[in-house]
Amino acid sequence: MTPRGFTLIELAIVLVVIGIIMGVILTSTSLIGTSHSQAVQAAVKDLAEAMARFRERYGYLPGDMPNATTQIPGVVAGSCSMTANGNGDGQIDAAEMPCVPNHLFNAGFIRGGTGAITLVQGDKLVTIRAVARSASAITTFPTSTRNVIEIWNLSCRAAQELDSKTDDGNFATGNTRATVASCVDGTTNDPVPTMAVAL
Repeated sequence: MTPRGFTLIELAIVLVVIGIIMGVILTSTSLIGTSHSQAVQAAVKDLAEAMARFRERYGYLPGDMPNATTQIPGVVAGSCSMTANGNGDGQIDAAEMPCVPNHLFNAGFIRGGTGAITLVQGDKLVTIRAVARSASAITTFPTSTRNVIEIWNLSCRAAQELDSKTDDGNFATGNTRATVASCVDGTTNDPVPTMAVAL
């Protein structure tokens, strides 16, 4: 008996099945990337809103509040800095930055604890913090910008989507900026070293 080969129809069916499998894999990768980008955007928005509500209630930014230990239950000296109070100058200096999540959490504006604000994005740990523009890694904001929300270790794709959805899509201009001019997935600029959104 002579071995029978594949017919053109059988080969076409195999190619269609392979195409469907590849399409599902690419779509699921795209959906995961989009969900990561949306999670970062939501975290930045939530932090900005929590800071605005804190300022409305207390008259100061979290971290910068000079009398936090007497006004916010649970904020005690040594909990986030030596005094856990800020200087009230309207800027979240580098020394005040660790107290931002502490003040927000103890005042009831965020959940999750008093430590750094982080998101797990696949194999990356993204850190989000509020800091004065003068203490930020992003040096290109105008001096009229007093404070920013910094995002560290953000994937290139998430960084591009964040800038496109919240600003002008250019890392060098507008209210969302980065320490790099551009990035490409899988290169030395991925993840993006630091991004920042003006408050």
